[in-house]
Amino acid sequence: MKDALPITGVAEIVLSVRNLPLMRDFYREVLRFDLLYEACHDKGVEPTSDGAPTISFLTIKQLDTPLGRHGHPQLFVLIDFQRHAAARERLTGHDPTKSTLNHLAFEIPPESYEAHQKRLEALGLTPRAVEFPNMAAKALFFNDPEGNVLELICHDQSAVVAE
Repeated sequence: MKDALPITGVAEIVLSVRNLPLMRDFYREVLRFDLLYEACHDKGVEPTSDGAPTISFLTIKQLDTPLGRHGHPQLFVLIDFQRHAAARERLTGHDPTKSTLNHLAFEIPPESYEAHQKRLEALGLTPRAVEFPNMAAKALFFNDPEGNVLELICHDQSAVVAE
């Protein structure tokens, strides 16, 4: 393809699940994925400090990419679609009664973020910008013609990772 913007690799695989602790433990035990981070987002975008996790980030592999070098390894993510606010409100992901796939995420180089955003807009798509300060990343979410949610994610050089 002429003037193709680069895709660095698969950043995440995200599943909607009914039983987050069971699924998290399964993937940790069977596939040996390490737990990177969990959070409760049952009330909205900001995490709730006292609730049970609604999302678990499991590490598939550390990567030598801009995202990987700055706290975002290749991830397998589990979302409790019944309790996670963004999943309930369908800000990300599919209708979980039709598929457990939440969305597909592809890593892009940080310097191509704005070009990707402009290209998606020029193609008549409506990318939704989201920042992930805990992983020093930012992303563009958009839908394919059949409603699948896609994410282009990169290292966010302006983000400060929380300790």
